[in-house]
Amino acid sequence: MRCRNKLVASLPMVIAVSVTAAVAQQSAINGTQGKARRQGALEWALKVNETRGPVRAADVTSRLGKEVSSEILGGPTNGADAAYLIFTRMPPSAHGPSLFTLPDDHLYLVLEGKMGVQLGTDKFVAEPFTGVVVPSGIPHEIWNADTTAETRVFEVMAPGSSRNVMSILKPAQPRKVENAAQYIRTPKVPARNELKPGLNGARFAGRDLGTAEQMRIDSTLPGSGGPSPHVHKFTQVYFETEGETTLTYGLLTYRLPKYSIAIIPPGVVHTNSNKTNAVERHAVLLLNEPPDRAEPFDVEVEFKRTIGEPK
Repeated sequence: MRCRNKLVASLPMVIAVSVTAAVAQQSAINGTQGKARRQGALEWALKVNETRGPVRAADVTSRLGKEVSSEILGGPTNGADAAYLIFTRMPPSAHGPSLFTLPDDHLYLVLEGKMGVQLGTDKFVAEPFTGVVVPSGIPHEIWNADTTAETRVFEVMAPGSSRNVMSILKPAQPRKVENAAQYIRTPKVPARNELKPGLNGARFAGRDLGTAEQMRIDSTLPGSGGPSPHVHKFTQVYFETEGETTLTYGLLTYRLPKYSIAIIPPGVVHTNSNKTNAVERHAVLLLNEPPDRAEPFDVEVEFKRTIGEPK
């Protein structure tokens, strides 16, 4: 996003760090991992990522059984107040929770494989770089539409209405959803030979598309990246989908490899850059996108000198 204002800062400065809060004991989840159950046959194998700090990596190495397994990378109980941020793995033909509704918007981004999704009474198959945007109150269900390979999905439930995620899932019956196909989003993600210097965005969701949350994929060439260090008033999330980006977070620097997430609270100085020799892509969330388009999204920050240093 383009920086339109500038803020001059002196060093050292206080940097807000997102840390993992103590995970509340939930009756629906046995410890940090288990099968959450609700009346109405809603079942969801969930675990909570216990990593502290703004960056944490999804677990892609644990053995996957015959059921869908989801990892809460961030949420109201572990460092992300604005949404549940979930990495889901689905073995061949496995189903997620039975048809349900949420008081939250539910966004999916297919990373690998084929995700079947039912919206009301209509069914679709979503492939990589396809987003599914489910507004609150719409009955929906997902499954792995591939009979031989694992499917991986990044999920967002916003605004994360409860610290007990299963308490907001309500069993539902199929009902006709008008023009359900509008919620399947396939913006063009540019190929390598189509990329330009800077961020190359492809949006799946935003206020002009019906949701308060903005979700897009940004792609960068080697040696390219985001704007100058900046701050904004909303929470921003990066989820790396291909390659690796380098995150500047206040005075700290983090590598963000594939299937890692960075949670950037409001007011934290940050930027990102591609310091590798390959194309990188990462999903970006704005939680929430500012409603006033005249208000600058980003305010540039300039680091000048340490406090006490002669002018």
